[in-house]
Amino acid sequence: MDDYGLPGNLPHLNSRGLAGQDPLICSSMHVARWRTVCVAPGVACIILLLAFATATNSLAASGTDDEGIKFFESRIRPVLVNKCLSCHSQDAAKANKLKGKLLLDSRAGVLAGGESGPAIAPGQPAQSLLIQAMRHQSLEMPPDERLGENVIRDFVKWIEMGAPDSRDGRKVDLRVVNLEAGRQHWAFRPLNTSALPQVRSEQWVRNPVDRFVLAQLQQRNMTPAAEADRRTLIRRVYFDLIGLPPSPDAVKQFLADRSTTAYQHLIDRLLKSEHYGERWARHWLDVARFGESDGSDVRENKLRPDAWKYRDAVITAFNKDLPYNEFVALQLAGRGLYTKSSLAAGLARFPKLGTTLKDSDNPNDKMFHRLDDMVSTTGSAFLGLTIGCARCHDHKIDPITAEEYYRLTAVFFSQVKVEPRASDRQIPLEIREPHLLAGGSWKRPVRKVTPGFVEVLMREESRSEDWISGKLNPATRDPRYALALWMTDVNHGAGQLLARVIANRVWQHHFGRGIVDTPNDFGFLGAPPTHPKLLDWLAGELLRNGWRLKPLHRLIINSAAYRQASSARWVETDRDNHWIWHYQTRRLEAEIIRDNALSVSGSLKQQMHGPSTRVGSLAGGDAFEENPRTWRRSVYMMAPRFDTHPVLRVFDAADNFQSIGARTVSTTPSGALFMLNASFLWQRAASMAERIEQEAGKEAGNQVEHIYEVAFARPPTDEERVLGIQFLQQTHDEDSKRGQPVLVHYCHAIMGLNEFIYIR
Repeated sequence: MDDYGLPGNLPHLNSRGLAGQDPLICSSMHVARWRTVCVAPGVACIILLLAFATATNSLAASGTDDEGIKFFESRIRPVLVNKCLSCHSQDAAKANKLKGKLLLDSRAGVLAGGESGPAIAPGQPAQSLLIQAMRHQSLEMPPDERLGENVIRDFVKWIEMGAPDSRDGRKVDLRVVNLEAGRQHWAFRPLNTSALPQVRSEQWVRNPVDRFVLAQLQQRNMTPAAEADRRTLIRRVYFDLIGLPPSPDAVKQFLADRSTTAYQHLIDRLLKSEHYGERWARHWLDVARFGESDGSDVRENKLRPDAWKYRDAVITAFNKDLPYNEFVALQLAGRGLYTKSSLAAGLARFPKLGTTLKDSDNPNDKMFHRLDDMVSTTGSAFLGLTIGCARCHDHKIDPITAEEYYRLTAVFFSQVKVEPRASDRQIPLEIREPHLLAGGSWKRPVRKVTPGFVEVLMREESRSEDWISGKLNPATRDPRYALALWMTDVNHGAGQLLARVIANRVWQHHFGRGIVDTPNDFGFLGAPPTHPKLLDWLAGELLRNGWRLKPLHRLIINSAAYRQASSARWVETDRDNHWIWHYQTRRLEAEIIRDNALSVSGSLKQQMHGPSTRVGSLAGGDAFEENPRTWRRSVYMMAPRFDTHPVLRVFDAADNFQSIGARTVSTTPSGALFMLNASFLWQRAASMAERIEQEAGKEAGNQVEHIYEVAFARPPTDEERVLGIQFLQQTHDEDSKRGQPVLVHYCHAIMGLNEFIYIR
């Protein structure tokens, strides 16, 4: 166990795997069960994990899901092409260069294996020869170099997914994409600005958002839930907008204000808070794959000492309500829009936030790894498109050609400077100008390409050349500046899709899931919108408000749809709440759970901006020591790759090796054990006990009342009050032996309740 009480890496079980029920969700817990509340779910999960292990493996082996195919195309296939197929393909066999009778250019070949047996065991990476060979444990592949840990990590994940593979063994040729057919896809069409829908009764409607929601509900003979009580609302809004709990005084003030504008004033006040930028930066950093180390290899995970400047620029941009089109342009344009301001300079770091490939001596590998990261992230973060899937061939589903992919790499080509690692042999840089590569391999250049964009998103007959040449905007011919202009142009470029994608991200932040449930994929394989007219209307509102996000937040949070209580009325009809008939209870993100513990204990430091606070080491160990110096908000905690803080690891922090549009939410034994045993939680409980004694005195009844107000923004129920008083008035031998007052145990138990880490 580490300092946080974690017994290593335990397997994860998705919360939806338990007949749709999350074993960690409960409306309330009795004090009598506090000693087991953090244990019982964990034990249950362990039993279920053992029971379902075989079923999970068999399901993983199918390998037919769309997400798996996208992962293969973007992360696995390029490595196979560049590192493996020269010796393990039909072409190699024809040239008498086939090694070990192993073919890796088709799924059938991978499963069949070669002289040593099957290359992989779907669902079982530890038993897969391919992984062993990559790690040079028995066989050595490639024989003259060892692939980086990040690459091996991708292959492990791929095999765990069941080794999904889109190939059929035939050579994939470049094809001509049907642009006109592609433009009929909902995401590529112009925004639908039709009239607001009609509803049978407007009594529930607070603003136009509600018309779209109610119209869908009425079509299905469903009704929305009642409005949540004011205590629930203020806690929900606080966590959504600033990521911190409301103080008891703030709750009292809100409850005392019975004016019709009290709720609106609450929202306005929180949107003006500097904590708003910290909260929304946390969300955007996932999308931008923000990390503070190279991430190339756990052994050579060099820190990036100035990476924090990007994070601070993001926080400042959100607090200033910088128009989103400018926010995007500053990240893409580089010197084209560069000013001497720290904001512009910080945001301009976006393209280079990704990982490096320092475990390779080959500068060609490094170059195209960086270019792929830049193009793939730009596509998914801003446009919600899996452009990276077109690296090896034309996109199999979306109207994006391989040539368009490589024209986008040409935009960033000048930004990539690679230097081979010191070695006995120096490998020359083979490609010094942008080229289209056959099969994604730098060893197979086809022809030179010029900078360009995705044609299916062009408007009014504009062409990439018009942007690059300065015809549409003569201010510059810089490719990155041209990309920024095209990306944000509503009339001629990709601006309408850009607006759709960010409007969906804002909605997702407040409701737990987007109108499009695949926020990084608006393509043909992505989920269709549940409320397409609402999405387009929100995007239109964003444009009408000059691309500013705060009015969009205000609009959504003021809606009756957002103000609904949690309910189970229509759970059999719509278990996943696609039609927004209630507010979906959801768990706080990992960073906010930590911030919440610091806040309620009175330990949170309000210091903003500046270099990140180091917690832990880069050695991949478990030395995560917290102290007053580290008690800042989690957004300021250093975010190296391969070195994740325990609370972030346990509660599903984003993988900062790639753009993440939505985090997974899992129920694990590790989560329960963390809340029960972590020294960080015991320390926060001790600090909270000191706070409670100072603010509420030593009378048990007052302490119970104040603890619930601090932790949950509500008073205890009658039963909770009685049981709490009984608990505090008795002394346990166990508590005495541990040398901690009973109040500390009580505060620790409160922090272990599910209500502490969920909002409803």
